[in-house]
Amino acid sequence: MSPLEQLFVDLPRIPSMPRVVQDLIASLVKDDIDIGTLVADVKLDQSLSARVLAMANSSAFGASKRIGAIDQAVTLIGLSALRSLVIASGISRAFAGVEGLDMPAFWRHAMICAGVARQLGKHQGVNREFAYTAGLMQRIGLVLLYLAWPDVAKQLPIDAADSTTLLAQERQLFGLDHCEVGAELALRWNFPPSIQNALRWSGEPLAAEAGPLATILNLAEVVTEGLLRGDDPEKLSVLLDPALLARLSLSRADAQKRIEACVDLLASVEGQLG
Repeated sequence: MSPLEQLFVDLPRIPSMPRVVQDLIASLVKDDIDIGTLVADVKLDQSLSARVLAMANSSAFGASKRIGAIDQAVTLIGLSALRSLVIASGISRAFAGVEGLDMPAFWRHAMICAGVARQLGKHQGVNREFAYTAGLMQRIGLVLLYLAWPDVAKQLPIDAADSTTLLAQERQLFGLDHCEVGAELALRWNFPPSIQNALRWSGEPLAAEAGPLATILNLAEVVTEGLLRGDDPEKLSVLLDPALLARLSLSRADAQKRIEACVDLLASVEGQLG
């Protein structure tokens, strides 16, 4: 049995996705999503409804009066924001408390990475909602490592300065890494193949098998780590691998502009987590 197969055998359970999130993931490839059905599903979920209303009433959307109805809230925030919120909520609730992991810090990283991936995917021929979802799940395999093998996982350098160090340590301890685990979970959750590919190859984006979304995810991870350190956009743009930028036909100057557009993510994510 391979290490990956053994991990899923050793998991206490495979977290499930709420139906509304499954439906929304399936809708990512459609332009004619039934908003009415989606709103009805949101209304059935009290926690999700509360988050949608909180977003609609936040300063970011500038509502002139208090929004109290889900229908109004959805009209105000738009489909893209609703999709992001529902997917983020569903995935985060699938993994509540995990022993040994600082989950607020984990989701802060995930949500910033998702926002950065969406920004980097702009005009690059990828589905930006796929980029957001893949960014959100970039390190989800790490959570499964902690759930399946908590005693060994405690040895991982979670606060490593870069993901390369973390991946190398995972391979040494487990014979696999969180990229492989995340891709397998995405497969079992019936996520689109391009998201599965991005998760699998985000640590090796120059591999022949890696698609453009894997490249975006790798760059988004570097940018996220830099933003959390407090690096400025110019410094961060210099850290980006020129070979990966070339794969996306993205100039360093354009990359810097997109990073500049991500700086506000730190504050907005703190607001959502708070």
